[in-house]
Amino acid sequence: MNLSSESEPKQSLLKNKFFIVETIYLIIIVIITITIFLDFIDTGFFLGPLRFSHWMGIIGAFFIIFFAPLFYYLKRRYPKRYKILMNIHVFGFTTSFLLVSIHFAGQLSRPLQFYPDLGAGLALYIIVALLVGTGYLFRYNPFKWKRKKVSPHFNRTLHVGLISGLYIVMIVHVTLNFLI
Repeated sequence: MNLSSESEPKQSLLKNKFFIVETIYLIIIVIITITIFLDFIDTGFFLGPLRFSHWMGIIGAFFIIFFAPLFYYLKRRYPKRYKILMNIHVFGFTTSFLLVSIHFAGQLSRPLQFYPDLGAGLALYIIVALLVGTGYLFRYNPFKWKRKKVSPHFNRTLHVGLISGLYIVMIVHVTLNFLI
């Protein structure tokens, strides 16, 4: 296994343009999330029947819900297109993380009298953050797995298990907040 990813030539992480762009993107997401949480950016305005932050969370969730199984299918059906599918997967899920972060920070920045119950939403955000983290580490792993005697399949199993948990918690979250 090479240093950057399964589909890219072996090179230093600092020379890997995908690693640099993804790292900067994640830093930008953290900054946006903090500025929304601190109310420097207002996402509480209504856009139709829902707040803007809710729409961002819904759009991010829809991408995750539909693209995760589609990616699983397409990477096996079209193995020659794996590299482009992986780039869509990485940057699509990172963008979904941005949208979910906007929603989560918008919820956390609400006034105390309108503060939400964080149960399933907090669990979802933690799972999405762990998915992004494990995906990032799996793709740009700076360690040599064989020398460390750690199987790369452990992270893959964790990553796939988290997406399964995400589906379950998302059903609970949607049921509690929209249908009841």
